[in-house]
Amino acid sequence: MRALLLALCLSVSSLLACAQPAPQAGDVITLEGRLVLKGNEPFVVAVLESGERQWDLRGLTRQQMQDLQSRTVTVTGTVARSASEAGGGMPAQLQVQSIR
Repeated sequence: MRALLLALCLSVSSLLACAQPAPQAGDVITLEGRLVLKGNEPFVVAVLESGERQWDLRGLTRQQMQDLQSRTVTVTGTVARSASEAGGGMPAQLQVQSIR
């Protein structure tokens, strides 16, 4: 019984140690995911689908969006609007600094 309790405590503490807080506005983060284009011309938005979260990407040229459409990319940028700030079903926004 003691061994089981010890194992349970260790597994819970390791899960808590791995948990990362959600990024907040102003944080610089790097994400990997699939870039998709959403909307209709001339109001197309580049969206990074990363796991269960979607990020609107700001600062990309129309040519970059078209070249990278449907590709897996790595994006580094500054959080312009976090998911918690977005609310209302709006995706978080990332101001792109680099994309590859």
